[in-house]
Amino acid sequence: MDSATVVVSDPAARPKRKGKLPSHLGDYEVGYTLPEGPPSITASRCHSQHKSQSRKTSHSKASLHSKSSSFSTTSRAQATLALTSSQAAIVEEKIKQRQYDNLLEQMEEDKLAEIEYHRLRTQAKEAQRVQEEALEAKEALANQLERQRKLKKAEADLEVAKLVNSLLSQDLSVIDAEPQASPDTTAPPPKSLCASPAPSSVLQQSSCSAPPRMQIIQTVPEAQSTLKDPYMAHSTPYFPPGALQATKLTQAPAHTAQMANQHPPNPISVPRPTFNPMHTTVTHNAMPHTDSDIIPPTAPHQRVTVASNMPICPQPYANSPVSQTGYLPQPGTELLMAAAYGIPRPTLPVFESGTESDFALLKLALDSLLSPHTHISEQYKYQVLMSHLKFASAQQLAKAYMHHPQPYTAALQALQAKYGQPRQLVQSELGAIMSTPPLKIGDTNSFDSFALSVQSLVGMLRTLEGQNGFELMCGSHVDRLLGKMPPAYRDSFVEYCFSHGILQSGTDRTYTLPDLAAWLQTKSQAKRISSRAVAMFQSDITKTSGRSKSSSYHWERPTTSFLTSENAVKPPAATPAKVSPKPKPYCPYCDNPDHYLNSCDKFKKLTTDQIVSWITRDKRCWKCGRNHSVNTCNLKRPCKICKEIHLTILHDSIKDTSRAVLMVSLPSTQIYLDRPNRSQKVMLKVARVLLHSQTQTIEAYAVLDDGSERTIVLPQVVRQLGLSGVPEVLSLQTIQRNHTNLNGSKVTFEVSPFAKPSERYVIRNAFSAPGLCLAEHNYPVAALQKSYHHLKSLPLQPVDRVKPLLLIGSDLPHLLTPTQPVRRGPDGGPVAIHTKLGWVLQGPMSPIQPPKGLQQCLHIMTAPSREELSQHVERLWQIDTLPYNEKLITRSQQDKQCHNLLQTTTVRVDVNGIQRYATPLLRRTPITLLHTGVEAVLPSLRNLERKLAKNPLQAQVYCSEIQKLESAGYIAKITPQEANHSTESWFIPHHLVHHNGKDRIVFNCSFQYNGQSLNEQLLPGPTLGPSLLGVILRFRQHAVAVSGDIKGMFHQVRLLPGDRPVLRFIWRNMNREAVPDIYEWQVLPFGTTCSPCCAIYALQCHSQENRESRPDLADIVETSFYVDNCLHSTPNQDEAKAIIDGLRESLLKGGFEIRQWACNVPSVLKHLPSEAISASSECWLSQSSSYLQELTLGLQWNCIDDTLGYKTRIAEPIQPTMRNLYKTLASQFDPLGFIIPFTTRAKTLIQDLWKQNLSWDDPIEPLYLRDKWSTWVAELSHITTVQFARPYAPAMSDTPSTIRELHVFCDASERAYGSVAYLQIRNEEKVHVSFVLARSRVAPRKCLSMPRLELCAAHSGAQMSKVIQAELTIPIHQVTHWTDSTTVLHWLKSESCRYKVFVGSRVAEIQTLTDVSKWRYVDSNRNPADHITRGLTLEEIAGPHQWRYGPSFLTQPQEVWPVTPSTKSEPDMNEVKRASFIAAISVTPSPVPADLSQFRTWKKLLQATVTSCDGAADAETTNDASKYIQAEKLLLAHAQLDSFPEEFRALKAGQPIPTDSRLSSLAPEFDKDAELIRVGGRLRRAETLSFDTIHPIVLDSHHQVTKLLIQDIDQQLHHPGAERVLAELRRRYWVLRGREAVRKHQHFCQNCQFWRAKPQNPQMADLPPCRLRLFKPPFYSTGIDCFGPFHIKIGRRREKRWGILFKCLTTRCLHLDLLEHLDTDAFLLSLRRFISRRGKPAEILCDNGTNFVGGDHELRDSFKQMAPKLQTQLAQQQIQFRFNPPNAPHFGGTWEREVKSVKAALQVILREQCVPESVLQTLLVEVEGILNSKPLGYVSSDIADPDPVTPNMLLMGRHDASLPQVLYDSNEMLGKRRWRHSQVLADQFWAAFVHRYLPELQGRQKWRTDGKGLVVGQVVLLIDNQLPRALWPVGTVTETYAGADGRIRTAKVQVKDKSYLRPVVKLIQIPEMKDKDTETKGGLS
Repeated sequence: MDSATVVVSDPAARPKRKGKLPSHLGDYEVGYTLPEGPPSITASRCHSQHKSQSRKTSHSKASLHSKSSSFSTTSRAQATLALTSSQAAIVEEKIKQRQYDNLLEQMEEDKLAEIEYHRLRTQAKEAQRVQEEALEAKEALANQLERQRKLKKAEADLEVAKLVNSLLSQDLSVIDAEPQASPDTTAPPPKSLCASPAPSSVLQQSSCSAPPRMQIIQTVPEAQSTLKDPYMAHSTPYFPPGALQATKLTQAPAHTAQMANQHPPNPISVPRPTFNPMHTTVTHNAMPHTDSDIIPPTAPHQRVTVASNMPICPQPYANSPVSQTGYLPQPGTELLMAAAYGIPRPTLPVFESGTESDFALLKLALDSLLSPHTHISEQYKYQVLMSHLKFASAQQLAKAYMHHPQPYTAALQALQAKYGQPRQLVQSELGAIMSTPPLKIGDTNSFDSFALSVQSLVGMLRTLEGQNGFELMCGSHVDRLLGKMPPAYRDSFVEYCFSHGILQSGTDRTYTLPDLAAWLQTKSQAKRISSRAVAMFQSDITKTSGRSKSSSYHWERPTTSFLTSENAVKPPAATPAKVSPKPKPYCPYCDNPDHYLNSCDKFKKLTTDQIVSWITRDKRCWKCGRNHSVNTCNLKRPCKICKEIHLTILHDSIKDTSRAVLMVSLPSTQIYLDRPNRSQKVMLKVARVLLHSQTQTIEAYAVLDDGSERTIVLPQVVRQLGLSGVPEVLSLQTIQRNHTNLNGSKVTFEVSPFAKPSERYVIRNAFSAPGLCLAEHNYPVAALQKSYHHLKSLPLQPVDRVKPLLLIGSDLPHLLTPTQPVRRGPDGGPVAIHTKLGWVLQGPMSPIQPPKGLQQCLHIMTAPSREELSQHVERLWQIDTLPYNEKLITRSQQDKQCHNLLQTTTVRVDVNGIQRYATPLLRRTPITLLHTGVEAVLPSLRNLERKLAKNPLQAQVYCSEIQKLESAGYIAKITPQEANHSTESWFIPHHLVHHNGKDRIVFNCSFQYNGQSLNEQLLPGPTLGPSLLGVILRFRQHAVAVSGDIKGMFHQVRLLPGDRPVLRFIWRNMNREAVPDIYEWQVLPFGTTCSPCCAIYALQCHSQENRESRPDLADIVETSFYVDNCLHSTPNQDEAKAIIDGLRESLLKGGFEIRQWACNVPSVLKHLPSEAISASSECWLSQSSSYLQELTLGLQWNCIDDTLGYKTRIAEPIQPTMRNLYKTLASQFDPLGFIIPFTTRAKTLIQDLWKQNLSWDDPIEPLYLRDKWSTWVAELSHITTVQFARPYAPAMSDTPSTIRELHVFCDASERAYGSVAYLQIRNEEKVHVSFVLARSRVAPRKCLSMPRLELCAAHSGAQMSKVIQAELTIPIHQVTHWTDSTTVLHWLKSESCRYKVFVGSRVAEIQTLTDVSKWRYVDSNRNPADHITRGLTLEEIAGPHQWRYGPSFLTQPQEVWPVTPSTKSEPDMNEVKRASFIAAISVTPSPVPADLSQFRTWKKLLQATVTSCDGAADAETTNDASKYIQAEKLLLAHAQLDSFPEEFRALKAGQPIPTDSRLSSLAPEFDKDAELIRVGGRLRRAETLSFDTIHPIVLDSHHQVTKLLIQDIDQQLHHPGAERVLAELRRRYWVLRGREAVRKHQHFCQNCQFWRAKPQNPQMADLPPCRLRLFKPPFYSTGIDCFGPFHIKIGRRREKRWGILFKCLTTRCLHLDLLEHLDTDAFLLSLRRFISRRGKPAEILCDNGTNFVGGDHELRDSFKQMAPKLQTQLAQQQIQFRFNPPNAPHFGGTWEREVKSVKAALQVILREQCVPESVLQTLLVEVEGILNSKPLGYVSSDIADPDPVTPNMLLMGRHDASLPQVLYDSNEMLGKRRWRHSQVLADQFWAAFVHRYLPELQGRQKWRTDGKGLVVGQVVLLIDNQLPRALWPVGTVTETYAGADGRIRTAKVQVKDKSYLRPVVKLIQIPEMKDKDTETKGGLS
């Protein structure tokens, strides 16, 4: 009887092996255990199935090896117990005989297997490769040879055993039996076996009674691998009788499983298998199989035994049926049977979309294929589940159960709860089908897809809900789906329903989803049948036509466009096939219907250019030549040459045209963003999408281009979506560096995947311009899916000759990055990428075929704008401008803000025992919150990882640098939860750069995302440290120089916790499959705009705190530190050592460690540790040391030679353009100007190029300028030879007695001017001259005279000397200036006021900056500044030239210095002011100020004009009226000349003005006395009027003079109305459009608005809920108001009483009562009376105490006091009590109107009488009845209309208070009739209320439009009706409160130290306060 026993072995309990297994069995264990029981001999066998189909045996340790004669004593004692050696030999002989027989049987079986193998191979011969057949034959032969070898070995062993037996047979008895096998492992053993060993007879009998049994062991996968033939793999495999397919096994005693602890035996229920010594056991330690294997493997350290009780008999495979006696059914048996019959194995689907339907497929597969296998461990199932979860959220959810005892079950339950709920699945499928685009007639493919979707939905609903489910029977779903069909389809479906009895008149039955699915299936099938019939008919016509296909067009339906309107958002429709006649021949060139264009002889004679001209001139189709557009061409026949769609005769023309098109071309109408060719061999990422606006939706294709910096949308999309954009100019750059400026606009819309229209993504600032175009794309998607296995089953959209309308660039990274792992195939093949817009393909269509023809290159790069280039150029020339003025630095407002922020928020924090500084980030105000997600920087991280993966060394450096940052505490890892909880979060990308020979990490803080950037939100802060020029100048002062560098200076300054969330980045240590970790900067990083300022401020703060102890160190920090570099020089070595030690000790206390110390004297650094000394002898002096940028040219200090030199790298050859010229010139860094003679040559060359009007990217023309540039660039290679000494003088000359003189030389030419300074040092008659500084500038483009240019050079020299004196700390004893211009020397020694402005201003400044007496003459030959204007080569500068050492006379005594020539120079008289010119100025003065806008009042402008007329000298004299009159005339004349220049000149000359002049209607005249234009008019005879009134002065309303006049008159009249101001104005002036000008002024005048402005009321709000409590009892929502007081008589005294009104806010019912006192008790008593009579209201609304209309002070105060008590009392009664805002009576207009009615009625009745209280009470009740009888709504005059509705109908059951005059019969029940009557009246009330009264409330009686909304900070005037307007308070809005409609209706106003809550209608907005220099000072006049 067969059995399968699994035994889990304990590794610790296994016996130690004495030998090693073969290498191919390294994963297995040979386990054996000798049981305590009857004697037995155990033989272990190991089966290896690596390359063989048959079994291989090996002997165990108990086997008898060759040349072995006996067992060992120990083994024999354990195995045989009481047997002697002879008996053991006999047993061993029989065992060998048995093994020999087994091998013979195996050989027979192998022969049968070989026969079967050849038979099956013959069947599969056609489908199998020859190489595989040879390999399998070779393998079978090897196996057969191996068995023959083992057979020979077994024969030898048998001979040995026989020999031993023969030797022992003489002395021992013969034993003929073999050991009896044990019975069934689960049955009780026989007593004979349990009591004592069996006798030999029993053994012999057992041995002879049954044939030997063996075990067939084979795994299905290995069997299939052995049978490489595909037909054989799917055929039924052979199994010996009773054998099961299991994992690899070896022989072992069967009862070993019985002794295993994991599976204890059950002696009652489970039968024991018979013991057979041939049983084997193998423990499998290999890795588990994948889920694709049919049989799951055993778990580690388990032993599986499968025994067979069938005898081994040779029989053919075909005639060996599988015995069922030994087959135990297990889970997965059906899989074994399926594999046996060749059925393909099922695979588990992958859950990657996150939809419920995909999870349902995975769950079904798991339940069928994996879950039934109960013997498989939970951990193995869990691994299978995780490998099929590709959706991120699902994978994260399943990971949570990794350590669960049952991870598979728990994870599957959690996934089922989230993704497997039936309701969610139903809603998901319904939503998907409801969101499909509408269908259109003729679109067969879309109709079929729609029908299949509905049919699938119906099947799913039937499975989940049953046949009568709610969703299945819901007719509204069918209505929504019918709405997606054309009307013809809807009508057809309704007819179908009536014809099939689904819809019947008179019944309530409606159609359901199954009905719609059945109709759709029928309709779809009918369409397919008809299409096939038409196709067959057309093919028959084609076959019988007999025409040649080569001479005709292949006409088909036109290609439908993928761009449709909103009503046609569907896939491309296929027009139904129609039987149409074959098109007739037609030649578009000859206009001849007798032949085609391909056969036209005339057309064949045309050249290519003529064909192109014919097509382009007539705008013909380039495919067929006919007169239509390319998009509508229906030509299908391909070209015979290139196989593209166009006529063969047009091939050459199209080919030549395509070849000439660049990536960005500019033809007449179109701009291609890619190459417009159609033979594409490389696929771009093209996605099918839907584009949405607010009103339209269209279908389109989009190109996803990672290499484009901008998203582009074609103009047709803008038109069809109805988008409006913002104008923008975009500069496109081609791969050839050509730039094209496009005038377009940026628009915003939404995009969604075609399959999921509900998932929309916003695209902002997409650029669109007329003429943009994208090429057509045609990809064989279906063919690719068949060819590549990794593309199968992917939902790829077809890309058949589509033209994309959208190009999505890298500015939208979340739409480009893959959301799932990329599906890759063979190298060079296409890949599939899943983005948020769906699956897209990318890469070559074929990995074998090379690309042919033109290739598309989609790349849009936004070139720098002209403004950016101008900024770069400005920074380049700023180095020539020296800050020479000794004036206080005036910081800007932003700098002040930054400095205050640093002072107030910088703190000291303890970090590992060091007191470090923490500074804030300098954010712009108002602060804009920054938000971005990990997805924004994830593409950058992936790109970085790809680059690092190619360079493992750089990857290692990168990982180690990040680790260093983390270990140093500079960055900290945070969790995603912590990142999500912060108010703002900003991620910055990072990359690797190579700088100064090192690889460093750079964090791009200028990264932009969604229009935001961190650096744009940061301020650079004020300049706190010294200038770089000053640091270098001081660095050269003394002989001993030291330099140091603060280690990570920025990283030593901490960030405040609130600023850390905006400095985050992601990293995953090159584990590209892991989720990136989030890091947060704890310190200042490199790259932020404010880092240098913050770091310098922290450093200076630390030095200032320690100034008392070491003031010298504080001065060094302030003067010798440029950011993190220290450059300092000292006279001797001891002082240098002291400074180094002091700085190290002092700065280390603040966390600043100075290292990289260098010195030109090595002994200064000997006492320092090695890690503090610089390893290099060169120090770079860079202007941008805080940024890791590699400069092309830089200044370096060589410590050994103590020289300053230059170092550069040879630049690659570049195209000579203006852009590249500036780039090369700007790459220099020459702060001292030592190579200025060389660089000035390039500057003059650039000036010449500007004169050519070249663009930035135009090649340099003419040729001679290009040659100059090439020569200059070629000389750059000699820059490394230029060096000069660092110290100004050698060490011996650096003494206190040294005399230092500064000599500055100036010179100019027609091209440039400049100056150079030298320092002359004299010590003990030794003179040393050293170069200090040089500057140059090119001459202006406007030609200047040579004296002026020489003066400019002298001016620059004066500035330079001032800068040098200010920066150097060593004493300068004398400064001498030299020039070779005698004219300049003459100007400097004269008075500056004699010259013109250009000369005079510069002369005056030179006289201020320098001592004029120290200016001397030098001839040009000895003037070193002459080299600046003439230029030098680098070789000349590097040599011993005058430029390096200065003129030779400086080393000589002053007696030999140059002197001024004796010839007296004539001064340039052209620069001297002439007397005639002065006279002319006095004749025509211009005292009117140039900028009138700077004067805010008329009086100030008038005073300034008077002062200008008198001059500054007469400013203190008394002005009389005539001066003001004259000044006014000048101002008015100036205004007229500006406003009416033509009229002014014509009238002054006595000529008429033009007829179209603005003054023609005024008959203007010119007043010669005043020289003003006046109105002629018609009032000449009004003698009583003044002259100014009859002829007022004409002014323009837009002129500043007119505005100031109107303002002045308005202030004089104390801001009256517009008419009053206009009347006063016209007494002297006639202002065109004067009334409009006055009103405009008063609109912006604060004082005018204070007196006349009105509140800006918002639109009247909707009715509140309390006004619409329909069908609720009366007084459900009640409004309360008090009125009074009233005086009553009580005896002879009088008392006050107040009335209280309860008003139902919905039904208008009224209740009046009387209050004795104004307190809480009286109100509550009245309320109790009201509730007892009318019922308890649900809510009570009341005015605030300040809202009472009565105005009684006592009433307001009393109500304020009792308001809190009322709220408490009413809350206990569950009545909501709410107050309206203060001073907002319109909030309670419902009851305010009734108060007015009550008071009017009482006034008519009482008049002035004082009545008793009872009378007053009665009157209130009477008035209540009158008002409750008031009709609601419109009262009709038609007698036929019903009575109007009144509140009494609801309160009393009748229209009025009187009883109805109706007589009732005594037999009728009066109460019942009255009850019915009351009910009818109540129904009538509500019916009339809803239909008549309620519609009247729709309209807004006032406040129909919105006023200007209030904002926080607005200055407002609070309306107080109790005070006059002049006393109304002015306040500022601090908070605003919006209503339900979003409009601001209430605001909190701050008035002095109090806050008031006021409605908007009580606030008046006042214009902004004027500046402090206004006359009114912002107050009220």
